[in-house]
Amino acid sequence: MAVKLLEVSHETEGVVVECGCFLGGSTANLSLVRDIVGRRLITYDSFEGLPAPKGNDKYARPEQTGFLRADLETVQSNVRRYGAIDRVTFRKGWFEDTLPRHAEPVVLAFIDVDYQSSLDECVRNLWPHLTERGYVFIDEYVLTDYWALFWSERYWHENFNTTPPGLLGAGTGIGVGQYYLGPVSEWHAPQDPTSVAYTRKDFSGYWNYDADVPPRVT
Repeated sequence: MAVKLLEVSHETEGVVVECGCFLGGSTANLSLVRDIVGRRLITYDSFEGLPAPKGNDKYARPEQTGFLRADLETVQSNVRRYGAIDRVTFRKGWFEDTLPRHAEPVVLAFIDVDYQSSLDECVRNLWPHLTERGYVFIDEYVLTDYWALFWSERYWHENFNTTPPGLLGAGTGIGVGQYYLGPVSEWHAPQDPTSVAYTRKDFSGYWNYDADVPPRVT
């Protein structure tokens, strides 16, 4: 994420957005990078833990409601100690209530929200605000049915009237030193992956091959 932010032109207006911060570890790190590139970080979180399940979300469980809770004061204290808190704006509340009011252009969004319904809310509300070459990073890159959203032609057609952008690092994460072998149920500590996957506003993961239609020569 730091590398991609350093590649963004200073002439491109936009903020960095974080959705889901828990204790503020990623917030502190992101705030330091934002300090270097001179951008503001907006952090969205309920500060009440995970929401109650809704819809047909495979990863949401009633017993997880409130899990990963950290109050705003604790997060601010951690960021003040380890990061650059002057660069951070905290917006407290459930995504369904706060994200529809987002108005700033976004050069990079980091989404670490656990639930499929939460990912959907983040993408639907933030994607329209991404700059032309704005990035979206996610943490749940090994969960095939979770990140499949970024390859769904129906989802992108219905919500944005465009083709899906795809996701670099889907399934394995971008190479940052650790690796992943096998499904989640077979994880072992030495191979526990620590990475992210990402896409960009102008990317396309659209499968337009049709064996019955000859290629058009131009």
